[in-house]
Amino acid sequence: MKINTNTSSMFATRQLGDAHKSFSDSINRLSTGKRINKAADDASGMTIANRLNSQAAGMGQAIKNANDAISVTQIADGALEEAAILINTIKTKSIQASSDSQSHESRAAIQSDIDNALKSLDRIAQTTSFNGQKLLSGAFTDKQFQVGANSNETVEISIASSDSAHLGSEENGSLSSIDVTTFDGAQKAIEIADAALEQVNTIRSSIGSTQNQLASTINNLSNSQINIFASESTIRDIDLAEESMNMSRLETLTKARTFAAAQANASQKNVMALLGG
Repeated sequence: MKINTNTSSMFATRQLGDAHKSFSDSINRLSTGKRINKAADDASGMTIANRLNSQAAGMGQAIKNANDAISVTQIADGALEEAAILINTIKTKSIQASSDSQSHESRAAIQSDIDNALKSLDRIAQTTSFNGQKLLSGAFTDKQFQVGANSNETVEISIASSDSAHLGSEENGSLSSIDVTTFDGAQKAIEIADAALEQVNTIRSSIGSTQNQLASTINNLSNSQINIFASESTIRDIDLAEESMNMSRLETLTKARTFAAAQANASQKNVMALLGG
C-alpha cells in the first residue's frame, strides 16, 4: 500500500473521467439523434454526409423551381383555352356572316360582336402573367428554369404571342384584320379563324409537352432526394436502440468506476488511520 502516491486512485480517477466522457457523448448523441455531431466524431463520414445533404437541399430547391414552371404552363394553358373559345366564337360569327341573307346592317352588327371578341382575346394576351411576367404577349421566350442540383440542368420554356395581331393566316391576314361586312371578307375570316385556332392548339401542345417533362423531372428528383437523405441518415444518424443499450452500459460502467475510485481513495485513508493508531 502506498502513502505518498496513490497510483490506484489516479488510475481509477482517469478511468472514471473516461467513463463520464463516454456517457456524456452518448447522451449528446441520443439528444440530437445524430452519430456525428462534430468533425472529431467521424471526419470522413461528416464530409460525405454534408456533401449528400447539400445535394439533397439543391434537389429540394430544383423541385420548387420545377413546380413554379408547371404553374407557369398551367396559367398559360388555362388562358389559351379561353382564347380558343373566343376564336371559335369568331369563326361561328364569320360563318353567320357568310350568307347573303344577311343585310349590310346585320353584317355590321356581327362585325361588332367579332371586334368585342378580339378585344377580349387581346386582353387575355396582355394580362395573363406569373410573378409580374406576361406569358402570352410574346415576351415570355427562352426562359430557363433550373430543375437539377447541378449546373446547366435546365428546362427552357417559350410561349408565343396569342394576341389578335399574331394569330391568323399568312395568306389571308391576322385575326385583327377580319372584316365580315362583305361575303368575301366573311369567307376569309373563316380561314383566318381556322389558322388562328391551329396556332393556339400548337402552342398548347408545346406547353403540355413541357408540363409532362417537368412532372417527370419532379418525380425523378423526389425519388433521388429521398434516396440521398436515406444515405445521409445511414452515415450521420444513430441507431436509437443500439445507442440506448450503449448508454445503459456506460451508465453502469460509470457507477462501477465511481465505486472503484472511492475504494482507491479509501485505501489511502485506511493506511493513514493505521499509522495514526
